Amino acid sequence: MTITFPAEAPPAVDGAGIRLGLTLYSLTSEWSAGRWDLSGMLDAVAAAGIGPGIEFNASQMLRSYPDLDPGFVRDWHAAFDRHGFAPSSFGCNLDMGRRRDRDMTEDEEFEFTVAQLRAAHTLGFRTARYQSATPSLIRRLLPVAEELDLRLGWELHAPLGPNSPKVMAIREMYDEIQSPRLGFVADFSSTMRGMSPALRHGLRKKGLDDEGLAELERIWIKPDDINARHAEFVDYLNGRGIAPESLGSFARLAFNMHGHVPVADWAEIMHQIVHVHAKFYDIDENGDEPAIDYPDLVRLFVRSGWQGFWSSEWEGHAFLDIDEADPVDLVRKQHDLIRRSIVAALAEND
Repeated sequence: MTITFPAEAPPAVDGAGIRLGLTLYSLTSEWSAGRWDLSGMLDAVAAAGIGPGIEFNASQMLRSYPDLDPGFVRDWHAAFDRHGFAPSSFGCNLDMGRRRDRDMTEDEEFEFTVAQLRAAHTLGFRTARYQSATPSLIRRLLPVAEELDLRLGWELHAPLGPNSPKVMAIREMYDEIQSPRLGFVADFSSTMRGMSPALRHGLRKKGLDDEGLAELERIWIKPDDINARHAEFVDYLNGRGIAPESLGSFARLAFNMHGHVPVADWAEIMHQIVHVHAKFYDIDENGDEPAIDYPDLVRLFVRSGWQGFWSSEWEGHAFLDIDEADPVDLVRKQHDLIRRSIVAALAEND
């Protein structure tokens, strides 16, 4: 059985190193509703032409998580052979709360992650995304990555940025070890220029008016710590007699899913970015993402000569009900936006 690896996938536009695909997390609502099984989902991706890179989260799609079952392996390889997909990034998770009485020990974290790394290898991945791993755990995982020929990418997600203290600790450890197998997965939720229309829509459905939305955006753009900004917004809601719990989790998600570090900050770790979550929430009537500056992001990555996969990650499903949007169509439109931006960036370099 032949597995196609990311390096063999064609670039989105000749002359640049960015390759396109998606994380199946973009199709969360449809998967959760049982509209597709694995084969059906991958067939839909192929029919829409939104591959060839395929990323998925093990915790979301593996019933035998963190291990593989033979049926999943068979269906996965069959779909990849059928459609010529490339495995771009395997999503590992550290589910610290699997026990009611305590968090995992580091030994448990290690064994739990190793099971997922072995699953990644079996499915043909060369890159695995991990989250929350401490420097000491990363050191223990490195020999496993070497054994399995994997690159490990620590996900850098909102509200963090490349220069956040937690990220700096990982960067310093990487600089000490100097292994090409250790890097970052850049999630563009860290680099937003405004609140997403999907979030505003969700908050309106929960009863927040235009005044409240304007106040939320005013607080959101402040440089303060996420907890301080969230507390200020909760104080505002209480002051107006609006119960914060009436907004569900959205009042918190507005801050921890929407970061606003400068696009230029990614340049500091560009040489260590092994994969990209091309996060987006909306595509407007002009074909643009209103809350994330994709032309600027593309320009930075193209000028750097970066090569690898950008996995489209539509997360509007966090704020919209199923059938309020078509994620397959939105990913296709985002790919058009990225390609258009690459062409423009290449023209600027000529």
